[in-house]
Formats: sequence, C-alpha cells, structure tokens
Amino acid sequence: MKNRHLIPFLMGMLLFPSFANTQVMKFGKYSQEEINLKKIDFEPDANAVVLEEISRNQFMGTVQHTDVHRRVKVLKEPGKNQGNVSIRYYFGKAGIQDVSKLNAQTVNFVNGEEQVIKLSKADFFQVELDNGWREVRFTFPSVEVGSILEYSYHKTDKSIAFLESWVFHNPIPTIKSTYTIDLPSYLNYRFLAQGEKTLNTPFKGQRDGFYSWTVKDLPSIKEEPMMSNYRDYLEKIDFQLAGYAFVNTSEYGGRSGFQETFATWQDLTRFFTELEEFAQYMKPNASLKGQLATLNVSGSSETQIAREVYEYILSNYTYSGQGGYFPKKNLKSVLDSKKGSRAEINLTLMAYLRQNGISANPLLISTKGNGRSRLVDTPFIDQFDQMIIHLKADGKDYYLDATSNSFPFGYLPLNMHVAYGYLMHDQNSGLVPINISHRSGMLQMSQIRKEDNGNFVSSSTVRFSEYDALEKRNGINLSEDKKIKEEWFGSQEINVYDFTLIEKTEPRLQLEAKYNYSEGKVTESPMILISPFHLMRWAENPFKSEYRTFPVDFSYAFNDSYTTIIEIPEAYELDDYPENTEVAIPGGDGLFTYQLTTLDNSVKISANVTLKYPLISPFIYPELKYFMEIVTGKLTEPVIIKLKAKP
Repeated sequence: MKNRHLIPFLMGMLLFPSFANTQVMKFGKYSQEEINLKKIDFEPDANAVVLEEISRNQFMGTVQHTDVHRRVKVLKEPGKNQGNVSIRYYFGKAGIQDVSKLNAQTVNFVNGEEQVIKLSKADFFQVELDNGWREVRFTFPSVEVGSILEYSYHKTDKSIAFLESWVFHNPIPTIKSTYTIDLPSYLNYRFLAQGEKTLNTPFKGQRDGFYSWTVKDLPSIKEEPMMSNYRDYLEKIDFQLAGYAFVNTSEYGGRSGFQETFATWQDLTRFFTELEEFAQYMKPNASLKGQLATLNVSGSSETQIAREVYEYILSNYTYSGQGGYFPKKNLKSVLDSKKGSRAEINLTLMAYLRQNGISANPLLISTKGNGRSRLVDTPFIDQFDQMIIHLKADGKDYYLDATSNSFPFGYLPLNMHVAYGYLMHDQNSGLVPINISHRSGMLQMSQIRKEDNGNFVSSSTVRFSEYDALEKRNGINLSEDKKIKEEWFGSQEINVYDFTLIEKTEPRLQLEAKYNYSEGKVTESPMILISPFHLMRWAENPFKSEYRTFPVDFSYAFNDSYTTIIEIPEAYELDDYPENTEVAIPGGDGLFTYQLTTLDNSVKISANVTLKYPLISPFIYPELKYFMEIVTGKLTEPVIIKLKAKP
C-alpha cells in the first residue's frame, strides 16, 4: 500500500548518505564462469537464468533513490524472450515515482571475441498505462543462445510510508539477488522478510542504518499442481515506516522530536476507525440507527439472528466487485444505494449485526495469493488485502463475507482460509488465530451386482459434506441434474441413471446423491475386471515432477470414506484383488487405509483417506508423491473375478 495520507515533510533533514562498501558486479565486466555457463545445477532445464541482480537504496531527504542492476544469460532458444523488458512504475499526478539513467546492452561471444551492442536513448519507450501507471519498454537486439543481457536504471520514489517490495525470486532461476538499503537516522522502518532463505540471511551491516540481504540459487517461479498461490511463498523483503524525526518551525524557537507511526495494533485501529469513511460503520448516529432498525428479525438465538441478517444482506445488497479492506463510501451511502465494495458490504453487515445485539468486528486478512505466507505481529498494515467480519454468537466464532450467494452462513471462499487475521476491536486489537471449524469430506457406499439382463450395475449413495458439498455443487442449480452429472462423471455420464440429489443445511451442509451406474452388459467372459469406486477425489496422481519448489495446498482438511460390496455371480469366483494397505504422510498429516474382506459370495472393499492439515511442506514432497501414488493406485485398482472351473 502506498501513502494514503501525507507524511509531514522532514524540515532540515536533507542528508545524502553514501552506500557502504560492498562488492558488486560492474557493468560490462564478466567472469569466465558467466561466459562459459550453459546450464545451472539446481534447474538443469532452465531456458535462461538471472546471473546476478542488485537493488541499492538510499534516501535524499524524503525521497528514496534506487539503483537497479540486472544481468541475465540466455541458455536455450525459448530463453530469448528475456530480451523483452518492461519496467513498471507509478507516476500519478505528482510524479510519485520516476525512472531515469537507463543503460542496456547485449553481449555475444563469437569465437572467444566479445561483441557488445549498446542500446541508445531512442531504443527506450515510455508507455502510459491506466490510473497513473507507466512503463519503460525496450528490446535487446541480436539476442542468441549464450547472450548476456544486462541493464540498469535509477528510480526515485516520494512515497516512503511503504517501500516497494524487493522480490528475490524471478520467473526464471536466479543465481544471486541482493538488496541493500541505507536508512538515515531520521527514518525508522519495520522490516518484513518472507521466505526461508531471506529469513535466515544475516542482514545487518557494519554500521547503524545499513542493511543488506543476499539470496542465492533460487528456482524459477512457475505454477505447480495444487499450488496456485505461489506468490505467498516468494523470497521477498518489505518495509513500513515506523517513525520519523521532525522539526516544527511554526512554533517560536522551533521544536523537534521523533514521531512514531502506529506503535501498537490499537494505535492502528484507532487511526482507521476514526477516519470519516470508517466512523459511521463503527458508531452510527441516531438517524443511521433508525435505518438499521427497519430490519425486523425473528430469531430466538444469537445464531438465528445472525443468519437472518446475513441472508438479508445477501438478498438485498449488491457487491461491486471491488475488494480491499478500506471503505470509500460511508454507511449512509451504502444503505441508500444498496451496493458497495467488499469492505463496505461487510461493514454494513457488521452494523446490522451490532444493531441487533450481536458482537461483530472487522477482521483484516491476507488472502491466499496476496503474497504473504506468514504475518508479523506488528502493526504492518500492508500485510492485508481484504476485510471480512468476525462475530461471536451463542459462544461460537463465525467468519463471514457477505459478497457471494455461493457461500452459506459460516462459510468462506477457499482463498480466505488463512491462519491469522487482524481483529479491530475497541480494546486489545491485534492478530488472532482463525479457526474455521468444518468436517468436509466424501462418504461413498456402493453395491455392485449382476442383474438378470447381464448388466453389472453399481447402486451408490454419495454424500459430500461442507466444503466438498460447495465444491461439487459449484454454483449449479440443484434442478439441473444433467449438468451436475456431466460435472461429476464427465463422458461417463451416459452410464448414470435413476439419479436423485438432495441438499441438507442442518446440522451441517451436505449434498447427497443416489444413483445407479451401469458397467454395461458383460458376456460370459472367463475373466471380468470390476472397478469398486466411480467418484474419487483423484483418478490419478497429480504430482508428476521429481521435485517441488513451493508447498502443496489441498485448500482444506477432509476425510473420505469408500465402502463397496461386490456380489460375485454364482458362476464366478474371486481371482485377484488389491492387497490391504496402510500408509501415512510423514508427521501424520495424512493417512490412507485400504482393506478387502472376503464374505460368502461377496467381497467388501473399504478405503479411507484422511488429510488433517491442508498445507504440505515441499521438503517432504517425495514422500507425499509416494503417498498419492499409493492412494490413486489402490482406489483405481480393479477386483478380478473368473469363471469357476468346470468339474
């Protein structure tokens, strides 16, 4: 978040500190290792690599000055696209940021000779974007496999409440990335480091105010199965202004001192809730209370009242599609227009709840994909990106977001399933754990038999609970049987008949389907393969790669239970079947059991998959991959029956 409010100008503090002596790469000077490099050990298939990059930062008065220097090598033909570069910055109406002193060159090595092609001023193009943003764009000429692409630029930034993040990761692998900052004595910043390597990097310099982080051997940023929110795990560093020195020349004799900004969470809460846009929601005046009181509720318990209010907001207010945690319109405007952003809709929900005697407060969170894998317990507002509401009804905690009809009372979108949030309260504001209680999962019970017409038919009941019910419904109207069957069974939908579906909301959300599934007509074949299960969470192992960079996110914990009884026709007998198995993810986060029991003229197969914690570390990825191989293999392995031998 850039400055939302003006910071007093620091009179008389125009200092020009010099950078500390650090060994940095020199423009146009290349080592023999860089020249000879053809692939990198930690990502051998990479098409290009950042050899080195550095961001050097200092302050001149209240302006941040940054010098960026980046060096890239092309390793394979697809890596030549690294020759197209865009540098984005926010200029606004007041020239908040600006980019200058651009320097770039392509270096090729032909028969041991260095060939340098420099870009001129005419090769750099400035492009105007929307909402005050600009880009400098340029293209390196004569890019070949083996080229070294090098560029540097100078950037100024007048917005110093929140310094621009430095991300050590890149879309291509990075051998070395360094960030240095020289902080003057009149500015005090809080640091927020993210990523194992960044957190474990010694960063203090030999003198006060100088800090440096160097992170090495970082793999490329890329999508991985069950991890769409890789931004949350990038190696990065952020800064938030914690205080500043000031000189007040308007007073006789002048006055100087040091002003802290948001020393505590309560300071931050007080600052936000006293702003005009916030104040009406927190403490409505008599007129607004009168408008809120027009909603008549009939519930006899706090939970029933809260449900009524939530349903009223969903039915009568329209979400504008604008997220965020800060309201731009006050309560009166939202009540009149019946439309607002996420913060405005949820704060209106809070106002109605409070009017009806329910304890409710704003809860700021960092949603998945916002770029924060962990929060710091200091009033660092730039950690958060969305606002929801926390309420306590009948002694139970609930978390609400009233912007979508897809989520019943007490349920949140999966990108909001995070560990902590910042609770704004009249007292004791701060980070609190978020415990979204649910019992999600799938229960499948089937009986497979051979009918008189020769068809093998599976009669099944499948029950999806809580978040699995939401996922399986996927916004589809329950009356659209064919659409739901297509969603669940794909091309095998034609084999499903007598399909019925009901939804239950009490005591918890459940979606229950009953159906028959025809395996087709089976002739008197000497050997028949029977698949015990038709609806599975995974039909095949989603993890194919040999290594993993980021954690695996299953979104939520669950318990799946499968039970199938196969009736063996009189002319057949059991021939081959899967072995009983039990396997666990290291640490006990997941468990799989598979058991087959032979009965008189039938076989019972039971399987259970339990995931206790949805986030799995990449450090145990090989074990997780093996676990999933066992799970998917067993659930898809057939039972084989054969014709009895004639006497």
